[in-house]
Amino acid sequence: MKDKSEKTVARTAYTKPLDKPVSYTFTWKIYEDKDEVPAPTPKQLREYWNAKAKAKARQEALVAALTAAGIEKPTLENDEQFRLQQMYKILVASGKSEDEARDLASTTLGIEWADEDE
Repeated sequence: MKDKSEKTVARTAYTKPLDKPVSYTFTWKIYEDKDEVPAPTPKQLREYWNAKAKAKARQEALVAALTAAGIEKPTLENDEQFRLQQMYKILVASGKSEDEARDLASTTLGIEWADEDE
């Protein structure tokens, strides 16, 4: 195993462009031979693959049960209230007050808010 260093430049941070690029260097250890790579034990392999299979089966069964019950995952395309809620969140995140965001989202999309009691 040996150390390897690289230098790179960040031109964006957290999805926003930086005014001035930031240079930085990082170092990590690299494996030079397959014998250096730690091998998982048979128990670790079984646990990994069993957990993966269980999670997949659980998710598939959940989707099937929800579909059978007539419950559809809300998306921007199939659920007006979901669309309204997402627009509201964006407006609040951009600095609008909650009341202003609620009114603006409703007006912009032409969708009325469902009563909270429903």
